Amino acid sequence: MEGITAFCHYQVMAKPEKYRFSNKQSVAWGDMDAYGHLNNVIYARYFETARALYFTNAGLWEDPSRVGQGAPVLIRLEIDFRRQVVFPATLDVTIDLDSVNSRGFGMPCSMWQDEDCVATAYASFVWFDFKKGRPERMPENLLQSLREKQMPGVKKTRAENP
Repeated sequence: MEGITAFCHYQVMAKPEKYRFSNKQSVAWGDMDAYGHLNNVIYARYFETARALYFTNAGLWEDPSRVGQGAPVLIRLEIDFRRQVVFPATLDVTIDLDSVNSRGFGMPCSMWQDEDCVATAYASFVWFDFKKGRPERMPENLLQSLREKQMPGVKKTRAENP
């Protein structure tokens, strides 16, 4: 029994919050797994859809089907699953922007069914220059725009303070 408990990790999850940007997502029958609930991979896809809409609305790309010289690239995604979701359902996927710095930013996410939080997530991004094939500093006008959109109360890192 000791071997089993050594692999178990219990973490108290922070109280979820609804973020400023919201996208309503209908759960499709085909998104269910063999156990009759929303497949874990689908949560990531729903967060991705909300982020793509946010990026489009924020002007991070002109056309999501055409990559320019630079764009945000996902480097880390953490998801905490809080409740099962079953078909039929409509979810409210909420996201925001934080930790903006010269080379990237973070996006906290939460997913809600009615008033129940079903998942929380955090995505980290770097600005990637596709022609050079490496992360780069964001264009100054975009960096300023993202800082203005950042969640209220988020402090700049020491390196980013003037």
